[in-house]
Amino acid sequence: MWWLLIWVCLLLVAGLYLGARAWGLWGQTKELWSELVIAQGRLDDVQEQLEVLERVSAPEQLAVFSDVATARKERDRARAAGLHARRQYRGVSHPLKVKHVD
Repeated sequence: MWWLLIWVCLLLVAGLYLGARAWGLWGQTKELWSELVIAQGRLDDVQEQLEVLERVSAPEQLAVFSDVATARKERDRARAAGLHARRQYRGVSHPLKVKHVD
């Protein structure tokens, strides 16, 4: 009968040991997951910056190295488009000619 008590104690100790190991593994898994989430956020930020840098990959695309006349024409064209859009917006929201109805 005493051998049965020894087996129960052995099973109980083994169960406690395996439970402690599983609990520790669960804690490490949670820590790993949180670190992966933080790393993914950092990687997203770096990829966004990399995309911005890739857009200006060639120095020829910089305004400093472009032709002055071409840059001036592009600037004037963009400014005229902006002014035109602003005038259209003002025309819709504030008409110049308002008729007074009495």
